[in-house]
Amino acid sequence: MPSRKTNGAVAVSAPKLIAPNIGLDDSARKAVAKLLNVHLANTFVLYTKTRNYHWNIVGMEFQPLHAFFEEQYDDLAESMDEIAERVRQVGGIAAGTLEEFSVLTTLEEDPGHIPTAREMLANLLSDHEQIIRALRDDIDATAEEYKDMGTSDFLTGLMESHEKMAWMLRAFLEG
Repeated sequence: MPSRKTNGAVAVSAPKLIAPNIGLDDSARKAVAKLLNVHLANTFVLYTKTRNYHWNIVGMEFQPLHAFFEEQYDDLAESMDEIAERVRQVGGIAAGTLEEFSVLTTLEEDPGHIPTAREMLANLLSDHEQIIRALRDDIDATAEEYKDMGTSDFLTGLMESHEKMAWMLRAFLEG
């Protein structure tokens, strides 16, 4: 069945879901699911970019960066699953198509261009740092505006994971 776009968003048809009775009103749950889906899309795009770099790294840095990128995309794959499950826990539908991810992501891609090793590291660092800044905002919003401490805590863990990956990327660039 072809997808339907509505004002730049993908319309999702789904079976009727049972609304969780978890102490969050419907508007809060929907807002939290929406922001989680943006993080899911960003993680998918970053995963794909990292995997692309893993496949296409060349030069003297091939061996260490090939292995390093694999470690990072494995961590991102685990994060994607956790984010999608959190969307479902709050009663939302997890984004799961390339079209949805392309509509929701805030990250940029550069199709058809294979950067140098240093550019790869810098691109990934920039994306992780962009995600970290967005997570900081959403940690506050989920706690203060939506009163969803569970998601706020979850996002804090995601932020810490991205901070660690960013630190490792900076260590490569600083050397």
